[in-house]
Amino acid sequence: MALTACHQDNEDYYTLATIGLDTGDTLSVERVQAMAHITNLNSRHVVSTSDFIGSEVNIQLLRGAYQVNIEGIIRYSDKQGKSYTRSFRAVSDYVELVGLESSRTKLKIIFLD
Repeated sequence: MALTACHQDNEDYYTLATIGLDTGDTLSVERVQAMAHITNLNSRHVVSTSDFIGSEVNIQLLRGAYQVNIEGIIRYSDKQGKSYTRSFRAVSDYVELVGLESSRTKLKIIFLD
């Protein structure tokens, strides 16, 4: 006699993705107000979020390859303590978010002004 479980576990398909903005060592981020559009490269499904905590956004995604486009406004201070508010973009055509529990990536920011 053998016992088996007929329970489907879908948790292995997802990862908690942390997407951060790479500001280097010279900038201290005070606030980010931006929209992140994350496109699954296989299904072309787009997920959008603006829930930034500091310079990072966390989102539950299917594990896989993604294109990430972030655009908005960032407020930061430099090493001398002077504060700036500027428009920016951060883009990557290919990011692997495949970790079993979590995945991390950082995107370089491009100032638009």
